[in-house]
Amino acid sequence: MIFSDAVVQLASRTGFKPLLNRCYNQYREVSYRLAGDTYAVTVGDVSTEFLIPTYNEFTDLWKIDERPVLTDLLEELRPDDVFYDIGANIGLYACLASQVTDNRVIAFEPHPDNAERLRQNMQHNRADISLFEHALVDENGEAELSITLEKIGSAGHSLVTTATEHKTITISKRHGDEFIADNQLPTPTAIKIDVEGTEGAVLNGLSATLDQPSCRLVYCEVHGNRLETNGHSVAGIRSQLEGHGFAVTKHVIRDGKGDTFLVGKK
Repeated sequence: MIFSDAVVQLASRTGFKPLLNRCYNQYREVSYRLAGDTYAVTVGDVSTEFLIPTYNEFTDLWKIDERPVLTDLLEELRPDDVFYDIGANIGLYACLASQVTDNRVIAFEPHPDNAERLRQNMQHNRADISLFEHALVDENGEAELSITLEKIGSAGHSLVTTATEHKTITISKRHGDEFIADNQLPTPTAIKIDVEGTEGAVLNGLSATLDQPSCRLVYCEVHGNRLETNGHSVAGIRSQLEGHGFAVTKHVIRDGKGDTFLVGKK
């Protein structure tokens, strides 16, 4: 951020916030033109590069609202961890985690365009990541994924359809515990979940995995409105994690917008 919170607050009080926003947007656009083909993301001592063929991908990496969560996660990860990124998008978490762990990073991303960009980011960084193009939930089959924005890297695609979303694509869904067993995957010791309202289904599908003593970290973004549409709640997700032996805290990443990560640690 190039403007401090104090400057933003002053601009709001004096009516100059629209001008401040225009200056910020122009600065960001110039930065994108000067950036070249890749953009380096650094979180603490961990750094990796991402391809930025589209402005949308650049702006998402530029702002990273979830930086406090990423910082906490990367500080908690150990070289011997097996990290699962469920709802991996273009690979922000997966690629950074691959710089910390000596063992495997396993990513799940059902949206084909985002999965392809994740694959390209993996190759660019020579990252040791296994990618599966499935939604990891509590049943097997196919599902309709609602599309919020038709841009690579866009977040918000969900198996919970709202009235404002009309386009869907058919994707593959797999039961978590069964998929791990069928593919002889290593049990995760750390998991990040960002699935836009189907958090409950992910946790249900990973019930046996989460009960394992070695599964010690879960970072789960909770989406209150979508959870309610799907018959769940933030309190219910917290209760599920606690039922598997996790002590749960939270990070609020966008105050007032309901975007929160529940962090479970054993």
